Amino acid sequence: MAFEKIPRYLVSFDTKNLKRSESDVLIIGSGIAGLTAALKCCQNHSITLLTKGELKETATWYAQGGVATAMSEEDSPELHYQDTMRAGVGLCEPEAVRVLVNEARGAIEDLIELGVDFDRALNGEIKLAREGGHSLSRILHSGDTTGSEILSTLVERIRTCPGIKIQENVFVLDLLTFKNRCVGALVFEPKNKELIIYFAKAIILAAGGCGQIYEVTTSPSIATGDGIAMAYRAGAEVCDLEFIQFHPTALDDKKSPRFLITEALRGEGAYLRDCAGKRFMVGIHPLAELAPRDIVAREMVKVIQKCKACGKKKGDYVYLDATHIPEEILEKRFPAICERCKESGYNLSKDLIPVSPAAHYVMGGIKIDTFGRASLPGLYVSGEVACTGIHGANRLASNSLLEGLVFSRRICAFLKDHINAVAEKDVFEGSLTYDLSRKKKSIAVPDLSADRHGGRQDLDKYKDTLRKIISSYVGVVRDKEGLKKALAEISKLSEEVFEIQFDEVEGFELQNMLIVAELIIQSALAREESRGAHFRGDFPETDDLNWKKHIILRRDLRVPKYMKVKDA
Repeated sequence: MAFEKIPRYLVSFDTKNLKRSESDVLIIGSGIAGLTAALKCCQNHSITLLTKGELKETATWYAQGGVATAMSEEDSPELHYQDTMRAGVGLCEPEAVRVLVNEARGAIEDLIELGVDFDRALNGEIKLAREGGHSLSRILHSGDTTGSEILSTLVERIRTCPGIKIQENVFVLDLLTFKNRCVGALVFEPKNKELIIYFAKAIILAAGGCGQIYEVTTSPSIATGDGIAMAYRAGAEVCDLEFIQFHPTALDDKKSPRFLITEALRGEGAYLRDCAGKRFMVGIHPLAELAPRDIVAREMVKVIQKCKACGKKKGDYVYLDATHIPEEILEKRFPAICERCKESGYNLSKDLIPVSPAAHYVMGGIKIDTFGRASLPGLYVSGEVACTGIHGANRLASNSLLEGLVFSRRICAFLKDHINAVAEKDVFEGSLTYDLSRKKKSIAVPDLSADRHGGRQDLDKYKDTLRKIISSYVGVVRDKEGLKKALAEISKLSEEVFEIQFDEVEGFELQNMLIVAELIIQSALAREESRGAHFRGDFPETDDLNWKKHIILRRDLRVPKYMKVKDA
C-alpha cells in the first residue's frame, strides 16, 4: 500500500462532539520512560498518563539484565561512551551518547532514592554484572527481574502523586495536530467504545516498540508499534527503522512472547554450543559469547543452518550451557530463569538449554534531539519508541532502560522552563488562539469511512500473515529480492485491511503493525550495505563511504531523506 493512501486518522471524528480532558502534559505509555516523565513533570505541571493496559503491562516489566552505568573505580563515562559507540558501528550520534553516559549516574541515584533495590555485595557496594559488548562490569541489577523491580517502585510512587491523573486500559488512536503542532490525542475507550480528546500543552510519547510484528519475539503483546505509526501519520520524522535487534538467547519453546534469558548469564560464564557440543563463538569475536548482539545472532543463524543441513537436529536453536556454573550461584543470581526453565522441563544447572534469536528491540523510532523534541512541534518522545541516535546500528546491552530514564528526565527539565514559551511561540501566533483555560477551537476531520465496510474480521489470520511475511524476509539476514517480496505482500494486505472501519483495539493495532512493517521494509531496502543489526546478504560489506548516515522517512516525503552522522 502506498504511504500516501494511509489515512491521517484511523477513525472519523469532530472534536465538537467529543468529551475532552485537559492538562499541561499528556504522557502516553507507562514503561520506565513514561513513569519517569510523570514523576518528574508532576513537580511543575498537571499530568495525564494514558496506558494501553495496566500500569505494569509494559516491556520494562520483562527486562532482566539491568541498567548500564559507570559506577566502579576502574570504569568511567568515557569507557561507557567508547563501548556504546563501538557497538553502534558508526551510526551513534556522539552528542546523544555523551548525554547518556554523563547523566547516567544521576538517574541511577534518583532510582535508589525512590527505593529501587539493586543487588549489593557483602560490603554494601552495588554489585555490577557484565553483558555483551561491555569492556568491563557496569550493569546494575536486581536479581534477574530488574525491570519489574524498577517498575514496581515507580508505580508505587505514581499512585501516591496527587498531580497525576491515570487512565489505564485506554487506546490512543492518534496524535491530534492543528496548524502543524501536536496539541493532544484522540483516545478510544474500549469498554464503552467511546472517543475522548485529551488536550495538552506538551505531549510525551513513550509507547514502546513493535516486536509483535515478528513471529518469534521477546516483546509483550502490547508492543504493536502504535507510537511509531501514530507519529508517522501525524507528520513526524522516523529514523533508523531498518535496525531491529534480535536477542540471541530466547528460550526456544512455543510460548509467545518468548522468555528471554538475560545476557548476564553469559556474563556469569555460560557458553553457547552447537549441535555437536562445540563452543562456536570462540574465534568469531574476541569477546566470544559476550560479543555484541548482532554478531552473536548472525553466527547463531549460520550454526543453526549448518546443524540442520547435517541432519543432527531439526529445531531452529543452539544450546546455552551453564552446567559448569555452581548451582547455588545460578539459583541465587538467576532465580526467575531457573524457575522458567524448570517449567519447560530443563534444569539450568544440569541441562543444555535450547535458545534461538528473537526480535527484541527497535534501535530506530521517532527522530528526536537531545531534549526529546520530535520534528513535530509539541511532541516529545522517550524510550524504545524514540530514535535518540544513541544505539546506532546495534544497541549496547542494558542501555535501553538507561535511555528512558535519562531522556525523560531531560524532557521534563526542558518543559519546566519552556512549556509556556514554546506554546506561545509555535501556536499562539497570528489570528489563531489556543488556550487550555478556554474553549478550544474545533478541529474537524473529513469523514474517512464512507467507502469502508464494517463487521468483525478474522484479525488473527491477518496478524499471522503479517508476522510470517516479516519473519521470512525481514529477519536477521535480508536481501533485495526478499524485501521486495515482503513489500508487495504487506502492501496487498494493507490495501485490504485499511478498507475496514474497525471499532476494536485489535483492529487498530493491526493497522499500526502494517504501517510500521512497511516503514521497516522501506528503510531496509534503502540501506544497500550491512551494518550492525541490518545484514544484507546481497550487500554483505559495511560501506562507510556511502552509508555512514541515517535514513529518515516522513509522511510527506516520496523518497527517504538522509542525514550524515555528526563527528565526535
